[in-house]
Amino acid sequence: MQFFKQLNNNLIGKLHRTSEFQQRMWIVNVRENTLNNDTFVISEDSFSEPMQWMKRQNYDDYMIDELDQLKLSQSVHFKVGTAEHCLFRVK
Repeated sequence: MQFFKQLNNNLIGKLHRTSEFQQRMWIVNVRENTLNNDTFVISEDSFSEPMQWMKRQNYDDYMIDELDQLKLSQSVHFKVGTAEHCLFRVK
């Protein structure tokens, strides 16, 4: 009985984390130099795993952990290769 209760709690926790990450939205500004500046709206509702876009951009584990801890309306800046990535969590 205890085994099934623990299994159920683990499943509920995993489903909650999955639905939570799929609700997040980010505004990402990528600055290569003064002439090359792109801004993206990244919605995780189409991701199959948390931070999928960030992983594709070669963010390291430290950056991913930092982003995962951000609350609404918080921002963070990272240097990724030669570009500066400024991320703002909007949802």
